[in-house]
Amino acid sequence: MGVMGELYFRIKRHLRYSEGEKKQVFAAIAVMSFVFGFNDNAKTFQLSHWAAHYLAVLFMVAVVFFTYDLTQKLMALKVGYRAEFKAWPTGLVISIVVALLSGGRWYVILPGGIMLYHMSILRLGKFRYGLNIGTQGWLSATGPLALLVLGTFFVALSKQLHFLPSFFGEFAKITFIFMIYQLLPIPKLNGLNIFFWSRMTYVFIFSTLLAYVVLQAAHVYSWVLSFIIGLICWILYYVLFEEKI
Repeated sequence: MGVMGELYFRIKRHLRYSEGEKKQVFAAIAVMSFVFGFNDNAKTFQLSHWAAHYLAVLFMVAVVFFTYDLTQKLMALKVGYRAEFKAWPTGLVISIVVALLSGGRWYVILPGGIMLYHMSILRLGKFRYGLNIGTQGWLSATGPLALLVLGTFFVALSKQLHFLPSFFGEFAKITFIFMIYQLLPIPKLNGLNIFFWSRMTYVFIFSTLLAYVVLQAAHVYSWVLSFIIGLICWILYYVLFEEKI
């Protein structure tokens, strides 16, 4: 069986959401949709308008979330692990409270992150048989990187092709905000796994992705320039911090 055949077999047999995980995913998507959709920018509140806006945001959040989550699940299966999303109840409450207190003007997105489980049958004979921080780190990075690609696609549709600019502009905003929050090195979020894996790698990934978000907001669309900025930040971090350790 070839590599693709083996991956197809693993996806068919192991790619699924448990009942417990479904509830946590639903909670995360519902809260994120509330945070992003709370402020519908209407001058006066109309329930029908707000509900329509919330449903549109719910669709966007679901697409963004499953792009992020399924990427990590697929990559984990490829190397013999099972990735499961774990919601962070405290983070979800904080997200709701900030949205309510700010009238929906501030976005705090702390839904949770992935947990990896060793699948013995898929890891037999592999180097570094069990779980290790390196694997957790690079697998955690695949979700945000997938969101970079997705967000870039939405930016191209909105700002460069001017196709449904408002709709895809909102799509891009949700994608990038979720991406940046997932890169923060705090407990329960994926950024901490990347940080523990390698501080140097973390600085490069975070600064590169953040640079792209800032540049596209200024109507500069370039992965190359973002990469260069990330590389400069990587060098500066090494010279100012790592070299002195």
